[in-house]
Amino acid sequence: MHTPTPVSAQAAQSFRRFFQELREAYLERETLFTQIELALLCREHVLVVGPPGTAKSAIASAVLGRIVDEQSGQPSLFAKQLAESTVQTDLIGPVDFKVLTETGRTEYLTEDGMLGATHAFLDEVFDGRDMLLRSILNVLHERELKHGRRVTSGRIECAIMTSNRYLSEVLARSPELLLAFADRLSFISFVPKSFARPASRSAMLHRFAHGLRPDLRAVLTLQQLDVLQKAVERVSVSNTLLEAIELLTDELERALTAQVSKLPDYVPTKYFSQRSVVKALWALKAAVVRDQLYRRPDRPLEATVEDLDALRWFFLLGGPPAEESEALLKVAVDPRERAQLEIVRIEQKAFDAALAKVRAELGAGPEREAATLGAAEELKTVEALARERGFQPGIAVSTARRLHGKLVPGPRHADNRVALLAAARGLLASVEQRLSRGPIEGSEPRAGGALFSAILEALSLCRHVPELTPRMPAVCDAIHRFSLQALELMALQAESLAFDESVSLDPLVGLADNLADELGQVGELLALLAESSSGAVPHLRTAEAETRRRAVAAFRQRAERVFPGPRGRKEPLDALSADSRRLAQLEHSLCRLDPSQRGLKQQLLEPLGFDYARDVLGTVPIERIDHLSRTVQVVAENLRREGLAPEPVFVECRDILEARLREYVQGIGREVASPPSAPQAAINGEAYNFYRGSFSALMRDGEFSALLGLEGQLAFARPPSTAFFLSDVIRDAVARVELSFVQVRLKYLRGWLTQLLTTLPAPQSAQTRAAADQIFDRLVRSRFPMLALKEGELVRLKGMLGVLMGMPGELGESARKLNGVLLGIDDDFSRFSKQLLELRASL
Repeated sequence: MHTPTPVSAQAAQSFRRFFQELREAYLERETLFTQIELALLCREHVLVVGPPGTAKSAIASAVLGRIVDEQSGQPSLFAKQLAESTVQTDLIGPVDFKVLTETGRTEYLTEDGMLGATHAFLDEVFDGRDMLLRSILNVLHERELKHGRRVTSGRIECAIMTSNRYLSEVLARSPELLLAFADRLSFISFVPKSFARPASRSAMLHRFAHGLRPDLRAVLTLQQLDVLQKAVERVSVSNTLLEAIELLTDELERALTAQVSKLPDYVPTKYFSQRSVVKALWALKAAVVRDQLYRRPDRPLEATVEDLDALRWFFLLGGPPAEESEALLKVAVDPRERAQLEIVRIEQKAFDAALAKVRAELGAGPEREAATLGAAEELKTVEALARERGFQPGIAVSTARRLHGKLVPGPRHADNRVALLAAARGLLASVEQRLSRGPIEGSEPRAGGALFSAILEALSLCRHVPELTPRMPAVCDAIHRFSLQALELMALQAESLAFDESVSLDPLVGLADNLADELGQVGELLALLAESSSGAVPHLRTAEAETRRRAVAAFRQRAERVFPGPRGRKEPLDALSADSRRLAQLEHSLCRLDPSQRGLKQQLLEPLGFDYARDVLGTVPIERIDHLSRTVQVVAENLRREGLAPEPVFVECRDILEARLREYVQGIGREVASPPSAPQAAINGEAYNFYRGSFSALMRDGEFSALLGLEGQLAFARPPSTAFFLSDVIRDAVARVELSFVQVRLKYLRGWLTQLLTTLPAPQSAQTRAAADQIFDRLVRSRFPMLALKEGELVRLKGMLGVLMGMPGELGESARKLNGVLLGIDDDFSRFSKQLLELRASL
């Protein structure tokens, strides 16, 4: 029996006097005042709807406007009448323009809005726009404002919202909005148009006839309300009552949902969600304090089954009592009024039926919970597990998880917990017996992942169930001994691979992954043991690290021995790709055991990379050095794609590349003699056709520039101490061939131009425009101007010589001499063509 815990006598008296005075002033509003009382006590909000002229706003102002601070004597109240033009800043506070101009961030001065007050009165709330109302509802529910990265908490405790609209009008306008209100507001009340009792109307007329206005003198302070709210926090609710709230919520939801099919326009006042169940709990606590204030001052602050009746003010649309609702329905004319009263009556009847059913079922709570928990079945499973000749880890895991879910936080009824604890203790005993037998049992080579999972679940169960924690030291000691043996066996089994010739590379991946999984479970065990303050954890961590080291060393040794293994008839690149995938899988598995084990793939795959590169670079046909450059690029990209560094591979293949280049240069390095061009050939274009045809086919010039490009591609493999990857001998050989090609071309062009200028009359000899045009036409038909100017052949040759002139020694000097020949050709052609063009222009 709990000792009664009375609240402050002064606060209780002020609260009663405050609302008694209001009840005397505003007749037939008992339900509304009860809901407002509960809302104030549990810091929730109230929505009041009804036709105009029913004193909704007056009541809200009379309540919230007279709850004052005892120091200042002023209320902490934000009041606002909403309209379609109302914006968010009207309610939450204006924008802080100082912050906006200095930082560009939008923040609000919430102290000037409803979050800065303890209470709020929002009149004609449904006249605001839907989006505004949704945002305001969230602010009221969370008691904070999120603006950007800043969250501002508010002081708001209770808001009273009023509207002249019926709920049916709100439903027709926006069903989702009504659901939002029903979910976030704890109390919704309907104030009817008429009085149910004739005496109430007579009393109202008498007051107005004699000019008697409500004389409200009683004051309630915020500090007194704080005392009562703290009493609400102290109310205890038994497991039986918690179950009753759940049952009542479910039963009432079913009953009201059934009414929807009968009345298509009906929407239940309360939206049943997890949030509403929690709010119902606080409404029940507030009802206990209110009952102590008004009816039973000596009652303890402990909820009872009788207090469940007060939840009608939370779950239902507040309105007149049943007998008054019937009287009002008889005289109601407005269909909206009748519909609202009908909802009040329907919900009251549904609640009464649901509450009666819940009260009848509460007595069978332990049996119903026992049937749901299945404690007897769990006990049978544990007993069967103990009788088995071999321990069944899978059954132990599933049983431990089920028991954990049923014992934490646990059944509501103590007797049901006793049966579950018996099953949990039996499971722990079975696990301890298995641990005592060590990692090897029967034909099992050693403990596997399933057994470690069972140990983990059993340890977690022991940690989280208070009644089992005394067994933690013994369980931890058993796990310590078992784990040391298991870790040693893991290392030994990995080292036994040295004596098993049947294990190839592919099975190593699975073995390493399995071991990593088991060691991961050992790590989880160690984490749980550390949380249990077990002194054996450092020793076990050292043993785990040593096991990882030994296992990785054994796996690497076996991999080095069996790789690459039989490869069949595969292309070098296909074989490299296949081996790369296999080694990548193995390296990933070994890194799970030890993250420092990267490099195994590079180590074992590098010789295969050498074979692949030698095979490709040594056999690919070379028609131009550009072709070899593309091959080098492809080989480097393939090596990188398979995870191999190409640098050491190309260093190894340098001799192959140079041998291929020497062979290529020797093949193209023959002298190409320029055949004599008769004057007729120089004039009619045959010299041009020969130069661009068979002559150019023999001249593979541009190879020195291509060699420099190849050198640039191979720069990644160049030793830091050298300027080039390829030897000077290769560069000199290619440069000489390139120089000979240019020399042959210049020799041909010099002879062609000389014959052309000898055959054509000098420009000065042309005395008429026709003679000048004839010389011009013959020059164009030779196609030398097209070759030199339009096709830029002389510029191309000059570029080639410019590269060759950079060569040291005799090669550079020879290139400079040839450049002089090229300049002579260019000067002679330019001088002749300039004179001819100037002459034609002057005639």
